[in-house]
Amino acid sequence: MSASSKTHFKIPAIAGTDIWRKPPTTNAFNAPTACLGSKRLRNFQRARITFSLPPRSELNKYDQGGLLLSLKRGDEKQENSQWIKTGIEYYLDEPWVGTVCCDRWADWSITPLGGDNDESQTGGPTATIELERSEDELGKSLWIYLVRGDKRIPLREVNWIFAQEDEDVWVDVSAYAARPLAKEGKEKEELEVKFWDDEVVWRVV
Repeated sequence: MSASSKTHFKIPAIAGTDIWRKPPTTNAFNAPTACLGSKRLRNFQRARITFSLPPRSELNKYDQGGLLLSLKRGDEKQENSQWIKTGIEYYLDEPWVGTVCCDRWADWSITPLGGDNDESQTGGPTATIELERSEDELGKSLWIYLVRGDKRIPLREVNWIFAQEDEDVWVDVSAYAARPLAKEGKEKEELEVKFWDDEVVWRVV
């Protein structure tokens, strides 16, 4: 069972918004999101979305947008305890594909965006990201891919997420945008991330 849309939508983000957890005390989860679907974790099969950030400028250090899975538990559905986000992020004045996985604390990996990213044609760096359930002889995992045409480039395998799918755990699938920092005097300038071709596939169990 799937839900998909080819309609453009936008998410604006002001300075000081982020999804990030770093010891000893940083725990930010205030980035604006747009929920694409929510069900029990055991029902999740796949999610995909295409999105574009504005061209690089003096404003967009750490500007980011992409696809987010956030887990909630039980009837209370406590938010923000565990999450996975992947998308485009500006770092060292270049757009990268960044993936952050947070169980107790967050970790971060980046890979070059690469491909055909002519900002004069797209208005800014563009990517399609796909997250998919996988199972083999060693167990279950979540694979994260960067999609270029018919090719899926594997970015990361996350092994802890489905270890708890037999519990009362829910997953929200969302698009997100975040602007952690802003240049002095430019704090009121918003980041705007554009999204389209979103699809979420749920399995029946």
